[in-house]
Amino acid sequence: MYALIRKDFRVQTKVVAYYLIFVVALLTLWMSQDFVTWVLYALGATMISMAPIFAALSYDDKSGGGLIVSWPISRAKVVISKYVSSLAYMIFAMLFIFIVTLTIGLFIGNRGGITEHFISIGFVFAGLCFFFAIVLPCYYWLGFQRLSYMYTALVVLLGVLLVAMYQSEFGHWLLQYLMHISNNVLAGLFLIISILAYTISLFCSLRIFAKKDL
Repeated sequence: MYALIRKDFRVQTKVVAYYLIFVVALLTLWMSQDFVTWVLYALGATMISMAPIFAALSYDDKSGGGLIVSWPISRAKVVISKYVSSLAYMIFAMLFIFIVTLTIGLFIGNRGGITEHFISIGFVFAGLCFFFAIVLPCYYWLGFQRLSYMYTALVVLLGVLLVAMYQSEFGHWLLQYLMHISNNVLAGLFLIISILAYTISLFCSLRIFAKKDL
């Protein structure tokens, strides 16, 4: 299983290096324009984590899932390794943005507090966990090619649902309720729920991949 995790990192070295350089340049520009911290994490961490994870999924699809299953390793470990490597990419993205923004802030006089960084990390990390909790089971169910066709539709659908919820009475009530809760509590709550969703997603993927014909 550890060999599969190392494989996911090794095959994406160039992709990760490119996005790290690209994100550092964008962070420098955004921070000079006084962008709020959560925007930095949302955009930067999304680019750093999503691109390598989707590239790894594409690589496995092109190399053939049947080849991986033919290795002396169980299907369960194949799925678990993908979840672990994806989680590692997300954690790495958060740490990278955290270190870079603090470093750049020393040179441009940015006054963002540490607490604001941790709150932003909680919200953005939770969002990424929710996103991949949906994407990974779909990948094991449909394959990468069909998933790539559905990706845009999935993003649009989620956007439409959020807008519809925001305009509904329930959405308005929920927004007003959440506004009375501190950001610290909200970030922690969303983080706990997202980790639970990611865990449930793992069990769903295990069942899907165990029954899939390769």
